[in-house]
Amino acid sequence: MHAVLQRSLRDVSVTSAGVFGSDRSVPEIAVAVAAERGLDLSGYRSRPLTASTITADLVVVMDSEQATYLARMFAINRGRIIIAGDLDPQFHGTRGITDPWNGSREVFQSSFDRLDRCAAILVSTLPRAH
Repeated sequence: MHAVLQRSLRDVSVTSAGVFGSDRSVPEIAVAVAAERGLDLSGYRSRPLTASTITADLVVVMDSEQATYLARMFAINRGRIIIAGDLDPQFHGTRGITDPWNGSREVFQSSFDRLDRCAAILVSTLPRAH
């Protein structure tokens, strides 16, 4: 979602951090699926979520457990946290977006499709700078 938002919101600083792992590269399947969408993830490395990375005006998470964790561990106002799946115009039975790590190409494509839809809705709701 980071790459899609950064491409769409060129005048906005978009950062990404995770709860698990640090300095991990993106799986090759994800790099390939992203490339088909015009996104280059080949140089992306994961970075850990820390108090200094939670300075954003808006924090997008993949599920309600992450939202609860961030609100508790980093004292983030819940009004600044959005669960990405809540933005999906297609209902999937859950608001959470499953991490496709170690999944098949189809799992990555499905996750990317859903994240693309969510990012498009988010971008459409944000005010534009003039």
